[in-house]
Amino acid sequence: MKKILTLFLILTFGINAFAATAKTSKSVSSKSKANTSSKVKAATSKHSFESSIKAKLFKEIERGNGTKITIKDAVRMALKDSYQVYTATKMKEIYEEMVTQMTSGYYPNLSFDAGYNRAFLRTHALNSQTDKMVEATIANNTYTAELNANWVLWTGGKIKNSKEFAKLQSESADYQLKNTKTFVAKQVTQYCYAIIYASALVHVQETYLEIAKQHLTETKARYKQGLSSNLDVLTQQVRVDNIVPQVLQAKKNVDLSTLYLRQILNKDPEFPIYLTWTENDLTVPNVKDIQHLYNVAYEQRPELIVSKLAVQIADTNLKISKAGNYPTLAAYGNYGYYGYTKEGLPDKDHYYWGANAGLKLSLPIFEGFSTSSQIKQKEKYYEDAQASYENLKKTVRIQVKAAWLNLEEAKKRIESTKGVVEQAQENLNSKMLRYRNGLISQLELNDAISDLNDSNLLYVQAVYDAHVALSDLNYAVGLETKDYE
Repeated sequence: MKKILTLFLILTFGINAFAATAKTSKSVSSKSKANTSSKVKAATSKHSFESSIKAKLFKEIERGNGTKITIKDAVRMALKDSYQVYTATKMKEIYEEMVTQMTSGYYPNLSFDAGYNRAFLRTHALNSQTDKMVEATIANNTYTAELNANWVLWTGGKIKNSKEFAKLQSESADYQLKNTKTFVAKQVTQYCYAIIYASALVHVQETYLEIAKQHLTETKARYKQGLSSNLDVLTQQVRVDNIVPQVLQAKKNVDLSTLYLRQILNKDPEFPIYLTWTENDLTVPNVKDIQHLYNVAYEQRPELIVSKLAVQIADTNLKISKAGNYPTLAAYGNYGYYGYTKEGLPDKDHYYWGANAGLKLSLPIFEGFSTSSQIKQKEKYYEDAQASYENLKKTVRIQVKAAWLNLEEAKKRIESTKGVVEQAQENLNSKMLRYRNGLISQLELNDAISDLNDSNLLYVQAVYDAHVALSDLNYAVGLETKDYE
């Protein structure tokens, strides 16, 4: 009996303990789910509020008839039609032809020469036997036709280095073109965001004006009821009148930014294209760490590669100058027809065919220090090119770091101002209600209106600054433009 009682107590307490544990576990799980759900709702609410701010402040302004283009469309058009890109492309083609020109030194030169000479006063020579001047030839007409060949066999490396010089120049022109494209892409992007920024300012100022007008209407109504003074009405009217020029200026800036965009797209000022954008264009992406960006810039920044090629070009130019100290060996030959007559055309008794061939060695001995002076000049150019490359590497690092710092700072401002905009809106709603109930003064309400306007301006400015910094950073690291072409 005792054993049965003990077993019953163990089972009873065990079941109660298990039930308590399960209840506790369920409670913890419920709290965890609630916390997770709360976080998700908060994140969703935060994202929803941010989207609503962007949709309100950055919505497009209705324009006249015309073609709407995206930011990517604008970059593509500029890379295709921009005059800067056109000029850089032509320079690339010129240097490509220079390679062909310099390669021609490896081949023989062939030329055909023909001539006719009429002697009105024939040449004389001294006769050694009579010690008198006599006619050297009785021919009045001289006919010649020659096929000449000349082949430079060795120049001390001048031809080889001249070809290498042209190849480096062509490669440099190719990277100059890439650099021009990245710069144009940066300019177009910044012009596009200038349009977006100006459009946002229009909405901010129009909202400011709308609230101020609403407040003016209410102040007039309160004045009629004897709740506000005439001075309150005049003060609010002045505030409204002061906002109107700001709206007009913001609208003008939209048109100006669009005009500058058309200019870089190589379009007429009246060409009917307008920019369109989405929320994705306003989202600032995360970027790699600064050391990674440095490495990318070293590898693909076109301007830096051009500077590095300039060192090689200067070195090749120096070798060409040094080749001036070495002899030149060339082969030559010709085959020709020579005819001489007193009058008329030559017959078989008055012409002959001639041919010759040979080698020619030319050894410079003294040229008035011209070659040595050229060598010293080219050495200075080489040293300067090296120093310029090293200096540009530091400059690129500074540009990358500056753009990165500006971007990170602007992103932080975006995050901080988003909350301020929300608080300023809630504060204005509260102050508006209190003002209508006569609990605060007109000055306090105007301060709340100004705070909301300032918060909107700071947020819009932060978004614009972030995208300008991002375009600067893309250019600093050598943005690849292949995706746009």
